[in-house]
Amino acid sequence: MTSITIAADENLVEALKTIAEQKATTVEVVAREALTDYVRSQPAHTHTTYSFIGIGHSGKKNLSTQVEKILDEAADRRAGWRLS
Repeated sequence: MTSITIAADENLVEALKTIAEQKATTVEVVAREALTDYVRSQPAHTHTTYSFIGIGHSGKKNLSTQVEKILDEAADRRAGWRLS
């Protein structure tokens, strides 16, 4: 399991502590349950599209038909993307 650290205002922290006390568990467990419920409530992520594609001319004949594949392979959510 991976640990994460988040910043939360005091009201949220106090609410988490109260819930944890009522459930006789830890704030960590309550927060993990809340995050799990939130993630499950989100629509499934299936594919990212890049709306800016097709606005220029690359000189490569097959780029427009392979752009999604190329960008998916090159994209890094934290660092951005680059074409090699």
